[in-house]
Amino acid sequence: MIFGGKGGVGKTTAAAAYALSLARAQRKKKLLIFSTDPAHSLSDSFAEEIGREKKAVAGNENLDAMEIDPGEWFEDLKQRYRTWTDELFASLTGASRMEIKFDREAMRELVELTPPGIDEIAALGAISDLLDEQRYDSIILDTAPTGHLIRFLELPQVALSWIRTFMKLLLKYQNVVKATHVAEELVALSKSIKGVLALLTDAERCEFVGVAIPERMSLEETVDLAQALDKLQVPMEKILVNGVIPETAAEKCEFCKSRRKMQDEVIREFRRRFKSRSVELFTARQQSREIVGSVALLDHFQTWDRVQSRATK
Repeated sequence: MIFGGKGGVGKTTAAAAYALSLARAQRKKKLLIFSTDPAHSLSDSFAEEIGREKKAVAGNENLDAMEIDPGEWFEDLKQRYRTWTDELFASLTGASRMEIKFDREAMRELVELTPPGIDEIAALGAISDLLDEQRYDSIILDTAPTGHLIRFLELPQVALSWIRTFMKLLLKYQNVVKATHVAEELVALSKSIKGVLALLTDAERCEFVGVAIPERMSLEETVDLAQALDKLQVPMEKILVNGVIPETAAEKCEFCKSRRKMQDEVIREFRRRFKSRSVELFTARQQSREIVGSVALLDHFQTWDRVQSRATK
């Protein structure tokens, strides 16, 4: 389950609430909630330090959590490539100095110009490996705010092109110097990215949950996201509209009543715009307190209401 949307719409809270509720409902299932957001929002949502690996989140033995900084992780990988590149070309003799200089600069540039977001896709690849190893029955992913996530979802093909170019330069010198460990690492990264691509486009294994708020700009952003997901063959079957003013509040406050009326109009527009799609639309009520800790997360999940049943295409 991938929760995605623009920053500030409450997707981390939604992912945490869903994961915790699922863990409570399915005690025999082993679940992992995983975040690639360097802001470590999961720690804030659960009100406990998570870090690289946290067992039994919120006291649930069947729910683990991980927070990693993909940029930091991938920078370590790039540093290994830089070191290897310097060692490789320092050891070369007998070839054209001009050609060697060109290839060295080309390879160094490739290391520096890794596609934005390849760190995140590689990190997700490591998580998909956990599914293949059957360590977890389900994984809930809270993505970092990356626009509409379009760049992130388009990235596998870009990343594979980057790796293929690097490998071509590497193979050129395979008879000159051994670079087995670097080649193996690149091959493993390539396989991991291909695994992510297969997972993201498999409707039986992956589901994308769009998270929005009841505002027209958020509606348009969600429509754009849905269209891009269609092109990428990534299934989105649910949309959660966060922050809807409760009816009880609207009855007591004229301003709240006016706001709720505008929100209802936007929600109806959500329903109309997604009527022809196989999408379930949910709303979640705005809370009077900060949604932090297991009790607040479970309360938040209880406010999720289905607005539109899944339509038949």
